[in-house]
Amino acid sequence: MSIDLAGLCFTSASGLPLSHDPWLVTLSYAVAAFASYAALDMAERMHRTAGVARMMWRGCAAVALGGGIWAMHFIGMLALTIDTPIAYDPVKTLLSLVTSVVFVAAGFRIIQNRRSPGAIAAAGGIVGAGVAAMHYLGMAAMVLPARIAYEPTLWILSVAIAAAAATAGLWLSARIHRLRMRMLAALVMAVAVCGMHYTGMAALVVQVDPMLMPADGLLADGVSSGPLAAAVAIGTFGLVLLALVSAAADRRLSAAAAHEASALRIANMELQATRVQLEATQREIIRRLCSAGEFRDNETGQHVARMAQISHQLALSAGCAPDFAAKLLEAAPLHDIGKIGIPDHVLLKPGRLDAQEWATMRDHATIGHRLLVGSGLPLLDLAAEIAGTHHEKWDGTGYPAGLRGTAIPLSGRIVAIADVFDALLSARPYKEPWPLETVVAHMREQAGRHFDPDLVTVFLDRLDVMLAIRDRFLDDAFDQPLLARSDAAE
Repeated sequence: MSIDLAGLCFTSASGLPLSHDPWLVTLSYAVAAFASYAALDMAERMHRTAGVARMMWRGCAAVALGGGIWAMHFIGMLALTIDTPIAYDPVKTLLSLVTSVVFVAAGFRIIQNRRSPGAIAAAGGIVGAGVAAMHYLGMAAMVLPARIAYEPTLWILSVAIAAAAATAGLWLSARIHRLRMRMLAALVMAVAVCGMHYTGMAALVVQVDPMLMPADGLLADGVSSGPLAAAVAIGTFGLVLLALVSAAADRRLSAAAAHEASALRIANMELQATRVQLEATQREIIRRLCSAGEFRDNETGQHVARMAQISHQLALSAGCAPDFAAKLLEAAPLHDIGKIGIPDHVLLKPGRLDAQEWATMRDHATIGHRLLVGSGLPLLDLAAEIAGTHHEKWDGTGYPAGLRGTAIPLSGRIVAIADVFDALLSARPYKEPWPLETVVAHMREQAGRHFDPDLVTVFLDRLDVMLAIRDRFLDDAFDQPLLARSDAAE
């Protein structure tokens, strides 16, 4: 009894006896294993990449697995030994190849972002249907003087094996990442793929029809199996080998890039650690220099912390970068470090200085600059700049270089305002503190003469903040080393 269904003929009758060339069967298994390994290898690259690279590896994996399954199937068909000549329709043969690759690509597309059991089962069903369609379309490509039918039970079993093999293959592609595991998985997948094919071949029933045999015994509409076997085997192994070499090269490039990125991260960490250590070293140098200054002039030592904090706030209020303002806070306390080179009879004189003494006192700006300049350390270089320019005046009448306007570095202009403001409000051996109203009037009057007029405007707009800072750093609060007090106040 025979039944035709969806272009397939199912029968319970018997047909010609079939056998297979054992060498070609072995070759078909080798092709399946080789292709399965290549597919797993490229699927691993697919899962580790993104964007265009992921699409490329998905396509390569689909060609490797789909093309490998097709090649295994075709070589398995060439292994068929039957008492009738066989050729193959090239169009249907090519169509079976395309079917295999397209369905496998669809399966990989499903699991590239979702690797849940449900997604793998759905993808396995699609790929299994494609593999079965490829197999039986390839069978339909046979040109022989006979009618082809299938034993229904074995046919159903072959389709079920195709779905199970496809699901197992996709599951393995999503989880196997080690070389040995990929090799073992490829051998298992090859057994499943070959099991599907040879179960389908076992379902084949070939019934010879003498009316279909040409008079000369040749099948003019097909291509002989010999050249096809050689072309399929060589082409498959060549393409899959090329794919494996490409995957290996990509893996090495990725490993090299990862190693380079890791080395760069380590280098950046070491550089950051060095930078932190360098900044700590600079702070320690400044701290010790400030301590040296305090030995000479304790009043000045108490003044510099307030002045540094006010300079920091003025820099921020004027729109300077926070990094610059922070460096200013660290470097400003050394603005008068040159006073350690001034003789005690001048530096500690309780009254006003005469002309000669004043000329000697003015040398502290030059001494401070020479003491600090040339270290190559950013904080000390900034401190040198401040020490040498904070007594310059906007109108060019300052010292030591008589700089004018914006030729005076911004750091010197900011510290000049903070220094004079705090000094006028503070008691000195030679003067009483000025009233706040008098100090404010003096600052306004000196804008454009002594001070940068724009900075004076910003300073007076923030006068309440400056006074609050000064109140936090009153003289009686200084019972610890200078910069340690400043850090604690922050």
